[in-house]
Amino acid sequence: MTALASRRNSREKSFAPPGDLLGKVVAVVVLLGVWQAAGSAFLPDYLPTPLGVITELIPTLTSSAFLTALGETVGAVLLGLVLGCVPGTAAGLLIGRVGWLRQLSTPYISGLYAMPMLAIVPMATIWFGYNNLTRVIVIALSAFLPCAVSTADGARSLPANLGDVARVLNVPRGRFVLDFVLPSALPFAVAGVHIAVGRALVGAAAVEFLANIDGLGTFILTNARSFAQNQAFAGVLVLALLGVLARAGTERLIRRVAPWQQTHQD
Repeated sequence: MTALASRRNSREKSFAPPGDLLGKVVAVVVLLGVWQAAGSAFLPDYLPTPLGVITELIPTLTSSAFLTALGETVGAVLLGLVLGCVPGTAAGLLIGRVGWLRQLSTPYISGLYAMPMLAIVPMATIWFGYNNLTRVIVIALSAFLPCAVSTADGARSLPANLGDVARVLNVPRGRFVLDFVLPSALPFAVAGVHIAVGRALVGAAAVEFLANIDGLGTFILTNARSFAQNQAFAGVLVLALLGVLARAGTERLIRRVAPWQQTHQD
């Protein structure tokens, strides 16, 4: 009955009432209308407006400069996520289960996690230069920290009585990790990846802004400084869309590997 009720609740939440959808559409239309009217009546011509962005959207998205910038940023983000999430998840498992390692590393990981990644960009450029390596390192660190912190919480959340049962049954350490620790930590690990994707995009844009490395951040900044605000805003929209797609992808992953976690979050 519980599983049936959960499925029924999930189906009910997946279909929004028509009134809610209509209200959201009306709110967006009103907001865009006010923006367009204010831009036409009071604001300088070089500032972006909805009609201006729509007019420049297709030419901007199909330009070679934009496509090159998009490829640079997406490629660096994907590489940084792999280099950050995989070791971050492994480190989280160790930190969550090994007491002395948790006591040793928690202050440093917690401090780095709380620190904005913008703060390390100047030092990273001094150490590694104004190049793609710096961008990948910042992205990897941005992804490593949430994966490590979240996975450690999941590994530590394993009930102590399960460990006692495993010791009584003389379960090998390898089987204990696979059968007990990983299922407990899995939802937390996926949630860490969820956070890491957003932080990776922010880290990539920050490095591109501050270090002038080719990418979407530099594309936006260059157009904004050239008073091509509509083109710059088109780049901002693409960055936002990448974040939305990444969030949708990780939520889909959560539903696949840990459907009970998705139900709990809903």
